[in-house]
Amino acid sequence: MSTYFKNMPFVPYSFGANLPEVTFTNISVYVDLIDQIKDNIAFYRFYYIQEGDRPDQISNKLYGTTDYYWTFYLLNDHLREQGWPLTYDSLTRLIDKDLTHTVVETKDVFANKMKVGQTVTGSSSGVSGTIAHRNLDLGQLYIKDLQGAESTFRSNEVLTSQVGESVESITLISSAAEKNSVRYYIDGNNEHYDIDPHADRPNNKTPVTQLEYYMAENDKLKAIRILKPDAVRDIFREFQDKFING
Repeated sequence: MSTYFKNMPFVPYSFGANLPEVTFTNISVYVDLIDQIKDNIAFYRFYYIQEGDRPDQISNKLYGTTDYYWTFYLLNDHLREQGWPLTYDSLTRLIDKDLTHTVVETKDVFANKMKVGQTVTGSSSGVSGTIAHRNLDLGQLYIKDLQGAESTFRSNEVLTSQVGESVESITLISSAAEKNSVRYYIDGNNEHYDIDPHADRPNNKTPVTQLEYYMAENDKLKAIRILKPDAVRDIFREFQDKFING
């Protein structure tokens, strides 16, 4: 634990409407102080987090002590909101854990059929599964719990679902593991582009897969602002004088 927190003032705080107040560290006073200077270029510079860097390691490298690791979170809203960037191995494990569906695409209209919870079967692969989610904007069905002799659906087969005495069907144009499925399309300016899900996929727009999206979002976390060494010590002294020493 940083020695900084040992000197923090305390305030009564209730963690729930029906819970009694407890004495808790008043970290907001330092947040206010950081907010006053974090947009002033005189106090900070930019840093790019390297693969495997930990907050305490960066603090020690920059300031000669691990005590200022928490300033990275106070100075960078995206770290405070989303957390520290993951290593490549940790990120790929998270993706494999979270993105477990098979995603199939079609140009057919299925707004009034192929509902969540229905069982679907590939007419040529024989693979079956349950619809877990639908993305009508991209013509996608997310399917879970696949069963069958083959490992997945075939890209151009017909998918059928028995509903009472009737059979619903769509023709697929692709099938992919969720992490390799399209999340959205972008144009030449890297702006999101809305496709017509019932037409051929645009060859002049770039598909961004779920995997690419996760990687890009993780990379965005790596560009941070850090307090300059002289500034972090001056600011800490000012904090001590203002809030601790009175």
